[in-house]
Amino acid sequence: MATYTTFPEVADVYYFRAPTRYTFGTSRILPNTLYVEIMLAGRVYYNGVEYRRGTVFCHAAGQSTLHDFPEGKPYRVLMMLFLHYNRKRWNFPHISSWRHMESLDFFVHDALEDFSAGVAKDVLSASLFSTLWLNIQPQVVSPEEPERMISKEVFNARRELGRLDREISWRGFAQYYANYNPEYLRKLFQKQFQVTPAQYRLQHQIAAACRLLRETGMTVAEIARETRFKNIETFYRAFRRLMNCTPLQYRRNPDAGGNADSQD
Repeated sequence: MATYTTFPEVADVYYFRAPTRYTFGTSRILPNTLYVEIMLAGRVYYNGVEYRRGTVFCHAAGQSTLHDFPEGKPYRVLMMLFLHYNRKRWNFPHISSWRHMESLDFFVHDALEDFSAGVAKDVLSASLFSTLWLNIQPQVVSPEEPERMISKEVFNARRELGRLDREISWRGFAQYYANYNPEYLRKLFQKQFQVTPAQYRLQHQIAAACRLLRETGMTVAEIARETRFKNIETFYRAFRRLMNCTPLQYRRNPDAGGNADSQD
């Protein structure tokens, strides 16, 4: 027999634009409730820090709602109130970012429309709360997350792997920059680009080396350092494996090499 997770009950969903002609105060959140404010436009100050579109505030018991913003730039948010929120069980971060930004406007539209249309509370609560959970968690916690939702982090990862001005630690990037489990982000990357992060990085290094061999008079040792190889021996082995020739053979006859310089 199937079992279903009981989600907190959604009590209110509405769009709010901060007024520009009068001031207003904060509201304190009551026990066992979760008050969510998703930034859609404008700016807001919270505890002295400025936040913009995509920021998600999850206010639990004892915390305060938003109210302060720069003059002339009133913020706009989607607000959702959930009842029967178990903070120990769910433990939403107080401030985070909406992970899949391309889906934010669709989520807002559907949330407002479904609540206004009177969709069944249990169905709507499960839909809104689970989507919120998937989009603001700092790390993947469930293998059931839809893999079709390829996040912007894989494209950020590709950009970082293409940078040759610094060393790249995949584990460090995944955990501290993208807020993903390294193995899960590797899986998403390979699904999107059909190569592993390490393969993409190597292709980019060899492509850069080919350009330098063709267009400059740099020595092979200098090119190895410039393209972030640990040493010249590692560079030679990698170059020969991908290009089917040595760096010097490629310099003398680029047309005889492989096609790594087409990888960007």
